[in-house]
Amino acid sequence: MKQKILYSYILLLSFATFFTACSKDEQQGETPIGKDLTVLFAWESGFSGAGYDDAILKSVSESQAAHPEMTVHLIRPKSQAEALALVNDFTAKNGNAEKALILCGPQYESLAQRIQPGAGRILLVDSEKEMSGGLSTLQLKRYGGAWLAGALSKGLKLHIIKAFDGDRMMDTVADGIEDGYRDAGGQESFRIVLSDSYRGTNMPDELFNLLYMNPTAYFDVDGVCLVPVCGASRMGAYSFSNNYFVLSLGIGEDCSVFSDILPYSLIYDMGEIIKTYINQWIAGQSWPTHKDFGLSTGHVRIQYNDRFFTLGSKRGFLKDDEAFLTKDEYKALEAQYLETAKEKEVTHAY
Repeated sequence: MKQKILYSYILLLSFATFFTACSKDEQQGETPIGKDLTVLFAWESGFSGAGYDDAILKSVSESQAAHPEMTVHLIRPKSQAEALALVNDFTAKNGNAEKALILCGPQYESLAQRIQPGAGRILLVDSEKEMSGGLSTLQLKRYGGAWLAGALSKGLKLHIIKAFDGDRMMDTVADGIEDGYRDAGGQESFRIVLSDSYRGTNMPDELFNLLYMNPTAYFDVDGVCLVPVCGASRMGAYSFSNNYFVLSLGIGEDCSVFSDILPYSLIYDMGEIIKTYINQWIAGQSWPTHKDFGLSTGHVRIQYNDRFFTLGSKRGFLKDDEAFLTKDEYKALEAQYLETAKEKEVTHAY
C-alpha cells in the first residue's frame, strides 16, 4: 500500500510541476526555449495508478526531467469535441520541428485521419493504421504476450478478473490469456467482470470482498491463480493473494512489489516506447510512418519474480501443490511456447 501511495504522490507531483511551468509561461508571456511537447490523453480513460495512461505519464515525466529545456503540456480533454478543438488549434499554429503532439489512444484514430499534411510532428499511440500527411502511428501488440502468459499457467485454476467488457485493450489481454491457457492445457478459465463501466478499474475493496466472500472457490483450493486485468482494482487481488497465499499474476508492469505470491508478470512497456520517440524527436531524428512493438522487440515480455522462488515459509506453503513450478520449469515452458506466441502476435491485429 505504501508503494501505491508513493506512486500516486509522484504522479500528482509531476502534474503540479508541469502545469505550474505551463501557467508561468502563459502569465509572463515567455517564449519557451527548446522543444515544446503537447500530450493529449483520451477523454474517456483515466489515471488509476496501474494503467496505460500512467505509463505514458511516467515516461513523459522522466523525459522532461532528463531534458529540462523541453516544455511539456499535459492535457486530458473533457470530451471528444474538446479534443478536436485542441488538435485543430495545434495544427493551425504549429508546423515546425520544435513542436510535437502525442495523441494517447485509439480513441484519436478517426480524428487523426482528418489532420492535414504539414501540421507538425504528430504521433498517434496504439493504432495499426498507416496515415498520410506525415503523421506517425505505433502499436503495442498485446495478444501474443497475453497468450504466452496464459500458456505458462496451464495446470493452474485460472481466474481472469476484468474491470469491464468492451475496452479493446483489456479485452485483448483477457482473451489472449484465456486462449493461451486453453491451447496449452486444454482447460477453460474462470472469468469475473467487476463492472459495466470504467468504474471497474478502481474497485480494489469490492474485489477483495468478492474473493473473500467466496471461500469454496478461493480458500484452501489447490492451484487457484488470480489474473487481474482491471487497472487499480488489482490491488484487491494482490492483497487477497498475500493474506491467503493464493497465486496471482502481474499484468502490465512488474507487480512483484504488490504481492509475494506472484511467480511472474506480463510486461507491456509502453513507457519505454514513448521515451524512445521523444528522444528521437529531441535528437532531430525522424519517426517511422508506422511501427509495431511486442515480443519480438522486447517491449512485451515475461518477468519472473525472484523473491517468489526463494521465499522460505511462503514457498513451502505452496510446495505440495502439483501445479507449483520452479523458475527453471517456467523458463522451459516459456522457451517451448515463445515462437507460437510470436506467431499469434503477428496474426492478431492488436
